[in-house]
Amino acid sequence: MNKLTFTGHETFHCRHFWLKKGYDYLSTGQSFKNPDAVTALGVGKNMVMSINFWLKAFGIKTQEGQTTGFANKIFDSNTGYDPLLEYEGTLWLLHYKLLDTNLASIFSLVFKEFRKSRVNSQFTTQQLLRYLLRAASNHQTSIAENSLKNDIKVFIKTYYLADKNIKDMEDDLSSIFIDLNLITKVTDNEEGSVFQLKVSERPEIAKEIFYFLILDKFPKLNSISFDEIHNKIGDVFACSSEGTELKIQEISEAFKNVVYKKDAGRKELQIKNIPNKWDILEQYYDA
Repeated sequence: MNKLTFTGHETFHCRHFWLKKGYDYLSTGQSFKNPDAVTALGVGKNMVMSINFWLKAFGIKTQEGQTTGFANKIFDSNTGYDPLLEYEGTLWLLHYKLLDTNLASIFSLVFKEFRKSRVNSQFTTQQLLRYLLRAASNHQTSIAENSLKNDIKVFIKTYYLADKNIKDMEDDLSSIFIDLNLITKVTDNEEGSVFQLKVSERPEIAKEIFYFLILDKFPKLNSISFDEIHNKIGDVFACSSEGTELKIQEISEAFKNVVYKKDAGRKELQIKNIPNKWDILEQYYDA
């Protein structure tokens, strides 16, 4: 991870319906700079900017302002696999995309680095803030402390539903990744709430989703080491090494021309005839 990017979200976490709303707007050839964007999207000016940011952060919008191939496969109203985000597998795909673009670096930093430095992956927002300040300094990234505090609030709200009044709770319930149950609050201490990022074997992630991501991350490779798969994909989901290995074994048993080999301490997934990754993903939605 080289360049770090913070802020851009206008302090708004991504709502469940924003990606589809933004995708549809882009699909009509519109620009978020258009004066009518506020009216067309039905939100305030700052939220328009936030939706635009999240579309890029989730790999839905290109730098040129077009929808991506991935976005079309998911969100197209006529041919998309899951335009309304009704499948949990789609949420795992979007979580992966968010970390992969690294346009909201706090997500990748927490899931791939910070959590490993914490006992049982537990942390307070103050501990996370101190880590982010060090990370920004190490990457020669200039960022105000208050901006990082806003990033932390957005990060927590993306995954965790706090106990609040009804209005705030309705707002947070629309957060895109609440249903993944990746972050919970375990207690309170002198620094405030103690959160835990739950590491597990991730049996809830379908083998088709995991295999699609392997094919997406390692295109044209017939042999991929276990370490590469775990570091590039398993870690993204806070999946234990045992969980990654179980997922690879499941893939090798379910798909033709796929073998998981363990020889002389080296573990690797071998794919004889590389399939079309979209065909694999389609199997998930067909099932």
